Amino acid sequence: MGFFSEFAKAARGGEAGDRYLVAGREVTCPHCGGTRFFEGDALLDSRGASFVGLDWASKGAVTLTCCACGHVDWFADGGLVEKA
Repeated sequence: MGFFSEFAKAARGGEAGDRYLVAGREVTCPHCGGTRFFEGDALLDSRGASFVGLDWASKGAVTLTCCACGHVDWFADGGLVEKA
């Protein structure tokens, strides 16, 4: 199922997304206190890499989007993020 259909399901009160641990602690949304998230990834670009066209070589980050409110948390060390 895609992100938007899963997000709409969660907005209607359905069970969507997954629970996550970061560095051994359960992730909760700082905005609403939700505990279910969608995992994504993003690039951590720098101006220098963008200037010379090397965006693809930049470090990546893991994003967790809250199923309840849509708040996005970024984690630079993706190795610490795991499904609960």
